[in-house]
Amino acid sequence: MKITWFNETDSTQREAVRNADNAAEGAVWAALFQTAGRGQQNNSWESEGGKNLTISVLLRPTWLPIEKQFYISKITSLGVYDFLKQHGIESTIKWPNDSYVNNKKIAGTLIENHIGGNALSLSILGIGLNVNQEIFKSNAPNPTSMLLENGKTIELKTALLDLRSSIFKWYDCLKDGGFKEIDTNYTKHLYRFGEWHWFEKQGKRFFGKIIHIKPNGEIAIEDESGKQSTFAFKEVSFIL
Repeated sequence: MKITWFNETDSTQREAVRNADNAAEGAVWAALFQTAGRGQQNNSWESEGGKNLTISVLLRPTWLPIEKQFYISKITSLGVYDFLKQHGIESTIKWPNDSYVNNKKIAGTLIENHIGGNALSLSILGIGLNVNQEIFKSNAPNPTSMLLENGKTIELKTALLDLRSSIFKWYDCLKDGGFKEIDTNYTKHLYRFGEWHWFEKQGKRFFGKIIHIKPNGEIAIEDESGKQSTFAFKEVSFIL
């Protein structure tokens, strides 16, 4: 599986898209610095040059039906969870696929699925993982890094190999039809699952608890009256 490192590029996601046609499954594009790194909904991603992992991984899950595409998000999140745990950091998965340590964000994931017929033609996993950064200068409300959590500096190229191995362990599980195992572990590690917290919808706050993640990735939240509502990404936000 080929890994292409850049000292600087616009974004690894764009590199992956530009080169996907000629790349094999498992190819990785990694950059020490991105000039236009982005997260979900085109949010920017702060990353100090040479301190963090900013990568994109190419998958070709042509065997996966479109209605199960959220499993790509799940296995990526679980791969990051396992990688962090290997380094002594206990994290949770903040729906749909960010990684949190307590109430602080340590990693963000952007999944781009491309459709071909009734299945996926390819998936690009964009991951920004805060590794060795100590100071965050943007207005991001709650960032942290592996160094801040465990006090250890990690060599980025070694970290990338470990992270990719963790992701592909879950990808192989998905290939083998391990949907139940993936569901169980995703829910087990889900941030604030089954706990009462404040959420916000269209500027209005409500008290509720996460009770389920639907197969299409929508989140189901029960409010104090017992009413259950489902939300797509960006339709509801967590109050931290």
